[in-house]
Amino acid sequence: KMLWILSGIPHISGRGLKSFSRKCRQHCIWSFCLGLKMSLLSNMRRAFKMSLKLGLGDRPYLLILFIYAHKRLPRRSSRLFNDYLFFLKASDELSDIMRQVTSDKHLVKEFVNERVGTGKTIETVGLFASVSEINGEKLPRPCVLKPAHGSGSVVFCKEGQNELSEEELELLQRALDSSPYTSAREANYRYLRRRIVCEPMLQEGENIKDYKVFCFRGEPKVIQVDSDRHWAHKRNIYTPAWEHVDVKYNFPLGQWEDAPSNLSEMLDISRALATEFEFVRVDFFISGERLFIGELTHCPESAHGRFASRADEARFSALLFADVS
Repeated sequence: KMLWILSGIPHISGRGLKSFSRKCRQHCIWSFCLGLKMSLLSNMRRAFKMSLKLGLGDRPYLLILFIYAHKRLPRRSSRLFNDYLFFLKASDELSDIMRQVTSDKHLVKEFVNERVGTGKTIETVGLFASVSEINGEKLPRPCVLKPAHGSGSVVFCKEGQNELSEEELELLQRALDSSPYTSAREANYRYLRRRIVCEPMLQEGENIKDYKVFCFRGEPKVIQVDSDRHWAHKRNIYTPAWEHVDVKYNFPLGQWEDAPSNLSEMLDISRALATEFEFVRVDFFISGERLFIGELTHCPESAHGRFASRADEARFSALLFADVS
């Protein structure tokens, strides 16, 4: 109807009308997609509330989240990594007490000390249940503040910084107001106390890399290296033999690097910590020549991590589930 009206306007040329028509169609498609997305998000929230009322638990909501992230249904027979994580989340396994305890960035340190000895975790120098408890002037420098009950929202306090900025305090408050359970229904975080943990900053500061070892049935199978996390996040995948795996997982590839000198120690520690769980990811920092365990991750990317293609996910999954019947 709009085009019929516009066709009666004499000063619009045929070419101009076609161009305008094309832009109208593009705008209509964009508006439709945006409306569909907002409707889907609204329906997701409605579905979650309804599932709770009906006593169905989190499973219907988890399914909607998975379909929204991957545009497909999860299948046990697919042998794909995200499908495996979906069924892990939908089961009662993440509610296991050991998974809950080791999901807390402070409590996990005792678990690590018992399994592999002391000196492999970063000392906790402060625990805060509210932002008002954090006295910026009394914090050791340099240090790092982050949620013990979740991920992200890291604040780096550098030498010479007298107090936290309003933006940093707001970031920590948002971290206390949320958790991976409320956002993605990861049950291992459901009952964790919401606290901010303070640790001394390692010498690499914000430039430190993350080395994450994916273990299945007690064996390291895949290693993920994250670099430039706080400004231009890049991610590379390696085998335990440090072979390059040309797979894009959630972030673009960075520069390939040589194996760390303590790779063998990293793998041994991962084996020792993974024996309690069918699947777990052991997350390390390397500072100088020393290894430090940052946390154990039980459901990477909340089962919503996106590979560049289905073939990439299949290749990653084949490595992780290799030698498993």
